[in-house]
Amino acid sequence: MSNRVVCREASHAGSWYTASGPQLNAQLEGWLSQVQSTKRPARAIIAPHAGYTYCGSCAAHAYKQVDPSLTHKDEFTIIPVLVGALSESKEQEFGKLFSKYLADPSNLFVVSSDFCHWGQRFRYSYYDESQGEIYRSIEHLDKMGMSIIEQLDPVSFSNYLKKYHNTICGRHPIGVLLNAITELQKNGMNMSFSFLNYAQSSQCRNWQDSSVSYAAGALTVH
Repeated sequence: MSNRVVCREASHAGSWYTASGPQLNAQLEGWLSQVQSTKRPARAIIAPHAGYTYCGSCAAHAYKQVDPSLTHKDEFTIIPVLVGALSESKEQEFGKLFSKYLADPSNLFVVSSDFCHWGQRFRYSYYDESQGEIYRSIEHLDKMGMSIIEQLDPVSFSNYLKKYHNTICGRHPIGVLLNAITELQKNGMNMSFSFLNYAQSSQCRNWQDSSVSYAAGALTVH
């Protein structure tokens, strides 16, 4: 087997984030410095995955909750997991498989997800006029889903998605995480999830507008 190191080009440097290393480091440190850590380090986080230009300040609220002892090491392993369009039964199945790793305090789960993608270019334009302007309706829709996630209820989250079809791009990884939590709760593990920040890329006011929503939250074990 070849030991050749493969380097992937940073194709979005200069657009989704600054192409300057020192400037990027200063931005990241600045966002993190403005966020408070919770009393308990996170066992899992949900963080947005758009460019830092768009969601860096929101994402910092999740990453600030990571235990530095897990990442400030000479060596640690990152295991990427690509989650496709799973059925509810498959989310439950994979949740059970991952639960033993979630139970291990030496592991950190990072669930990558933006929330509502609204507008014609996303083919999604749900609007509840009772909430006021469009961006308020989007926020209300997102926060309904966020509240269900905080309740750690995978069935209710699945039903919410069936009803509103909210374009949460990480909905299936979130479903797997919720099912892993459910499995651990059966064994008496006490956990809680809290969202710490919410933002939108822009405020939609008419049908020509579009936006992407961002939410950052952390799972802690008690």
